[in-house]
Amino acid sequence: SQELATPEAFARNPSRVWEFYHYRREVMLSKHPNPAHIAIAECERRLSKQGRSVVVITQNIDELHRKAGTKHLIEIHGSLFKTRCTNCGNVAANYKSPICPALAGKGAPDPEAEDATIAVEDLPQCEEDGCNGLLRPHVVWFGETLDPDILTEVEKELEICDLCLVVSDAFATQP
Repeated sequence: SQELATPEAFARNPSRVWEFYHYRREVMLSKHPNPAHIAIAECERRLSKQGRSVVVITQNIDELHRKAGTKHLIEIHGSLFKTRCTNCGNVAANYKSPICPALAGKGAPDPEAEDATIAVEDLPQCEEDGCNGLLRPHVVWFGETLDPDILTEVEKELEICDLCLVVSDAFATQP
């Protein structure tokens, strides 16, 4: 992923990068939140009934918190299911499967898998009027900075919170 999740890799070979992300999007469309995601969403629901709020700040790009029902969610690394136009900058949710016809059946878990060499014009394109720019996954890649507006929002939430819980799975720290 460190070789493909970069602006340089996308500039060199957008087909290969889209295949990498398309595979992950397709896998995540079949996945469901685990009990921790569901418990966090339930906590948010219960506390909102008491006039209190829960904000979930996540680095995950899989949208499992959203699938579990979390409403107040800040995704600091973006989402597999959002795209950003490389031309006009428009960010949009996109749950199409496949995201474009040329990616149907493409992509593999192995980053060394053979590249389908899809023409740029057949990759996901912006649907804003008159744009048709190449879309990219709306995720933060290696070598990119986090969105300053999102960081400001995170800082604001952390400054006003009464309690901050940091939740992780044990596998996230394993090599």
